[in-house]
Amino acid sequence: MLSKKLADSSGSTPARLAFVQLFVHLCLVFLLAGTPVPDINESHYLTKAKHAWDGSFAPGDLFLDSHDSHWLATTLAGGLARVLPLAAVAWLGRIVCWSLLVYSWRSLAISLGISSMLSPLALGAWYLATSYGNWAGEWAVGGFEAKSLAYPFILLGIARAIECRWQSAWVLFGTAVAFHPVAGGWAGLSVGILWLFQPKLKQRLRAEFLYLLAGTAIGLVGVVPAIVGLTGPNRVGNIVASQIHVYLRLPHHLCPRLFAIERHVAAAVSLTALAAATLLAKRVSSKELWHIPTKYSGAIPGLILKIAWVSVGFSLLGLCIDLLFSGPRPALASSWLRFYWFRWSDVAVPLAVTLTVFRWISLQILPKREALVQPTIGQRTLAWGTLSIAVLCNVGQIHHNWQMTVPIADRLVVNSVGPIQVSTARYQDWLAACRWIRENSPEDSLWFTPKYQQTFKWHTGRAEVVCWKDVPQDNRSVHEWYRRITRCDPPRDAQGKTREWTTEELLELSREFKFEWILLDRTIQKSPPRFEILYPLNESGRYIDQRSFVVLRVSKHQLESD
Repeated sequence: MLSKKLADSSGSTPARLAFVQLFVHLCLVFLLAGTPVPDINESHYLTKAKHAWDGSFAPGDLFLDSHDSHWLATTLAGGLARVLPLAAVAWLGRIVCWSLLVYSWRSLAISLGISSMLSPLALGAWYLATSYGNWAGEWAVGGFEAKSLAYPFILLGIARAIECRWQSAWVLFGTAVAFHPVAGGWAGLSVGILWLFQPKLKQRLRAEFLYLLAGTAIGLVGVVPAIVGLTGPNRVGNIVASQIHVYLRLPHHLCPRLFAIERHVAAAVSLTALAAATLLAKRVSSKELWHIPTKYSGAIPGLILKIAWVSVGFSLLGLCIDLLFSGPRPALASSWLRFYWFRWSDVAVPLAVTLTVFRWISLQILPKREALVQPTIGQRTLAWGTLSIAVLCNVGQIHHNWQMTVPIADRLVVNSVGPIQVSTARYQDWLAACRWIRENSPEDSLWFTPKYQQTFKWHTGRAEVVCWKDVPQDNRSVHEWYRRITRCDPPRDAQGKTREWTTEELLELSREFKFEWILLDRTIQKSPPRFEILYPLNESGRYIDQRSFVVLRVSKHQLESD
């Protein structure tokens, strides 16, 4: 009876039922990924998008004024940010991205014959596998940014490739590249390599040439701005911009030898799971495991697994570049490693494992009468057990997410507490300080801010001298960012521990970078420098109980005096 209720994996589902299925998928994504705004990259990219359309937002900020490599996504988000608050833009963008994603996921599940009742659980399993099984910190379902727009088109492109509808697949991959050249580029390249080895290449090339051309033209919308950002000088003196990206700011994404040990363990588990999924696909009859609806009879069996193995090949090439050249030729190695060789495998490997396992579960729980081999009791038990684990993991992740009260982007400032203990809530102190700055400082003011935070611009709309999170993407601005981040790095004592700033140190930086406004962390600063204290203070006899941060201003007299 249950099998009859679940068996609805054909593409003939009525429109109303299809809408309900998509809504269920969307609700699950909201429960899994609907964390408070801003997410880890929303404070980074959405402020840049707003600045691109509204120059009065944080004018003079190094990162916001730098070259934009995600022109299409910035244009869309920036247009929204002109009329909506950043938080509203983030939520609206998430809803759009997630809606596109669940439509693409359902299309991919249908192309592989996965039941629509199992499809939401498969989506949740993929989310978890990507979140915990990644090697280089990549994710596909989360906050609103360029790659969140690209991945739905990648998934839909893979679905069309599985169905051998290559004409539309090329256009979809081109659209993904337009939104995010790196994410879309690696995915499209992996599918393109497999396409080259299919029979009747010349015949297919003639039939699909115009669509390949169209996809390439669309992709140039994303590729050209990215290339322009690399045209500046990579080396200035002894400093190489690509080395700053690869070895200093983004080693957790770009340099395997600098990955945390737990990431290597996660990658080993994911690779083992991919090997097991591949063996599973070989053990089960190809026609059974990769059953495709009749209208897709020309589909390539096991394409999703092949895509994953190609992505692993990309990662191995990147690993070889790191191991062979990062030591003797770091400038050369970094110029190649900056292209995120490990990004696509972080997504493609969990994707292939998840879809293979859930296709197998579908065969065990919902066997077709005409199947050559009916599942045994042991196979059914294993399938139900695997499904139960997936349900429990999804429920656990949802429970974990809904206990979250501090946005992911604000965790850095909350967790980066100095040695001086305070009695007030640090997150509330951060919001209060930012609110005071937004309401009481000039819109064009330039601020010296604590290193370990990334949401100052998001909460205040004011420019910063430099921010660790906000590294630019064009070579010229990367060099300036590096100069500022090294000059403004918190001072340290003889034991290498962070110490408080002196008046003379801050005054020297103020003259160099032309700022008057300072926000300091009171858990590090034992006593305030000799500048005017603006916040916290007594207002109308009311004491502001703010123990975490202090706002200072350098007077013109101090700037001009010796």
